Amino acid sequence: SSGYGVACKIVNFAMLIPSSLMQSMASFVSQNVGAGNKKRAEQSMFTGIGIGLVFGCAVFALVWCKGDVLSGLFTADAAVIANSYAYLMGFAPETIATAILFSMVGYFNGNDKTLWVMVQGLMQTLLVRLPMAYIMSIQPNASLTMIGLSAPTSTAVGILLNISFFLWLKRYENQTCA
Repeated sequence: SSGYGVACKIVNFAMLIPSSLMQSMASFVSQNVGAGNKKRAEQSMFTGIGIGLVFGCAVFALVWCKGDVLSGLFTADAAVIANSYAYLMGFAPETIATAILFSMVGYFNGNDKTLWVMVQGLMQTLLVRLPMAYIMSIQPNASLTMIGLSAPTSTAVGILLNISFFLWLKRYENQTCA
């Protein structure tokens, strides 16, 4: 539990950039949608994903290669560092996946699709992340790495849900405009 606690400090730091992109994306998108410039709003989502991926890949490499050093900033206990690093190894792909998901969430929030954002968030959390974390925790050789994988797995599901919704929304908008 101490290792997980230390890992959470690093996770919170790693999520700062995607979270900031999501919040600014919602504002920028809503301003452009309000001004009738949906194309620019859509392009901002892809730009946000690109910027997020650059930072996400850098943070992934740092967490993957030096997660033990990062954990050592918060404790000197070798067992806590080892457990923190074990969790971070499973969590690391989340730094990349979140760059995509959070920009999409910001785009949908700015497009007044907040109900969708809530539904997809609940689906990925309740149907994927929590059950997977529980299943991984009750395995005979349970590890924090496998439990940590529940985060990027649920985010990947969220990305697929959002891509599907985005394509459906584009098709719906094209049909109503025709």
